[in-house]
Amino acid sequence: MMPRLSRRTLLRSATATLALPMLDAMMPPRARAQDVTPKRFVSLFYPCGTDPSAWNPRAGVLNAASLTPCLQDLNGFASEGIWPAGSALWSEVAVVTGIDHSGVCQDIHMPSLALSAHKGTVNAYTPGAATLDQYLAQQLRPTTKLRNLALSSTGNTDIGQGTISFRAAAQAETIIRSPKQLFDTLFKGAASTGDTRASQREASLLDGLLSDSKRLSARVGTADRQRLEQYFEAISELEKQVSTGGNATCAVPKEPGASGNWHVTSKQFIDLTVLALACDLTRIGTIQYSDSWGVNYSDYSIGTGRDALGSWSDHFISHKLDDTDRAKDLDGLDRAEAQRIANARVVLTSRFKVRRFAYLVEALKGVQTPSGTLLDETLALYCSENGDGDSHARTNMPVLLAGHVGGFQTGRVIAAPGQPTGALHASIVSKFGFDVPSYGNPAGKPITGF
Repeated sequence: MMPRLSRRTLLRSATATLALPMLDAMMPPRARAQDVTPKRFVSLFYPCGTDPSAWNPRAGVLNAASLTPCLQDLNGFASEGIWPAGSALWSEVAVVTGIDHSGVCQDIHMPSLALSAHKGTVNAYTPGAATLDQYLAQQLRPTTKLRNLALSSTGNTDIGQGTISFRAAAQAETIIRSPKQLFDTLFKGAASTGDTRASQREASLLDGLLSDSKRLSARVGTADRQRLEQYFEAISELEKQVSTGGNATCAVPKEPGASGNWHVTSKQFIDLTVLALACDLTRIGTIQYSDSWGVNYSDYSIGTGRDALGSWSDHFISHKLDDTDRAKDLDGLDRAEAQRIANARVVLTSRFKVRRFAYLVEALKGVQTPSGTLLDETLALYCSENGDGDSHARTNMPVLLAGHVGGFQTGRVIAAPGQPTGALHASIVSKFGFDVPSYGNPAGKPITGF
């Protein structure tokens, strides 16, 4: 006959049978129960547009077979320089085609308007209302250490070139331009030893709980023992979380060294931004890779023979053959061959840009959270100031989205021919739970099926 358990024995072991699922002290700070799963937004701006004819896939499913020349690295790519290899990510990305930005940006090469759906009212180079990141920061009102992060890898402080983030009334957001400054903003004064002591206390609490629970298990019947085994499994999982602070990436990193070029600085910005999101220091971030003029690929061996990018700037490559600002080593070649090379080079630069967005997406996907991954809690946007880099056309803009905020579905191509940027932004805003029938100036309604 199974022995009866006294009320005192049950109460002494109640942490195993009742309180365990509700002990916040046993969870790392970021894993403690929240009423609402965090919603996050991060954007990556890369200048000079693309070649829309080589970028835009057909509407419908996005998969390895439907990737265009510019997007082919979403099927995985090798390491290059400071950037590690990437896995196939097309299932985590959505492409939006056909967005018309010309009503917002009425001049060429204006990064300052890349995240805006509102044309300038004070002048042609500052938005007539808050940019998308600032609108979301205002609506979400996150109770994090930092309301948002606005980062730029260019030292160019010209208002049209040096920032992509604006509050209302054309007020440029305060920009962080060095990884060291960002590190200090995020982590200065943080004591990793204190975090270790907290983890040790939490681990000690779990050890005691597990010990009491196992003693209780020896005194109950088979059915109750099976129920307790489920609790033991949960406790073991909590021990793993405590031993890593809940997320191995959420720890004070090594302080970055001196700033490098656009590529080095931008990689450090991406890494630190993902860490800031993982540690819930902020939920909104914008990263400007470069102004419209400076970035080049001299650190990398991209392309072979005549097709190689060499040390030409992205701006010069984007203009192909007939602009004053062009890669002039093609002058004097047979016109058809020169055009082939110029087209191939733009595809190579576009692939490099897509790989940088893929790096951001993979970093977000690699961070575990209580609800899944950081990518599940984020909407990440790739944008530029031009659509066709050669003609400066601001129709058919290059737009990539990743993440699953609001149930957003990836692995597809969303065709929005001729719809203004306001339609894109209205659609994004709706995924964060804010119902806007239209948005922007020129105004756009949310895209059907978004």
